[in-house]
Amino acid sequence: MNKIHLLGTSIDTIAILFDLAIELKGAHLFLIYPNNENNSVPDTPIQNINYKTMEFGDIPDNDQKVFFSTAGPKNQANIFKSFLENHNITKNRYDQYIHPTAYIASSSRIDKGVLIEPMSVISSQTNIGFGVYIKRGSLIDHHNKIGDYTDINPGVTISSNVTIGEKCTIGSGTVIKDNITIGDNTIIGIGSIVTKDIPANSIAFGNPCKVVREKK
Repeated sequence: MNKIHLLGTSIDTIAILFDLAIELKGAHLFLIYPNNENNSVPDTPIQNINYKTMEFGDIPDNDQKVFFSTAGPKNQANIFKSFLENHNITKNRYDQYIHPTAYIASSSRIDKGVLIEPMSVISSQTNIGFGVYIKRGSLIDHHNKIGDYTDINPGVTISSNVTIGEKCTIGSGTVIKDNITIGDNTIIGIGSIVTKDIPANSIAFGNPCKVVREKK
């Protein structure tokens, strides 16, 4: 039986992982390892999925690949830190989930722990960091850099020579002009048009995109 080992708990995002793992890896059983004692129950109202939530403190065997059960910069960073500090599960243990309908240029670099959903495009010489989640239909042009744990939501278009920092969230339908830098820990709101650099620790949205407040 092909088992998939997921770290942390999730209500919604884990259902996407279930479908991708069944399609890509022929998964038959999901073992979910909580990073705290407040377990979430996956929301699967249409199709029953064969999963088992392990006891808090359990970990996969050393030869098993693992993956995040959820999206979101804060969630993933906390899960990684918890399992690294308590169980020495390093980045090298994390798998990749890349849908076959996604195009990834051969000169681009994709780190561990990355999920790329259907119909996404990553062009030449682009660097995708650890734990990045690229959702459905996102278009990422050449010579870009996306930092660890950043969440690229559906339908985002990123032009060339763009740098996005760590732990950012880019809202659905956002368009980012070429040669833009977005600092760490920043949220860009849905449908924004980013034509100027956005500093770290900001919440910004609009057309043109502007900082509306600091993200503490």
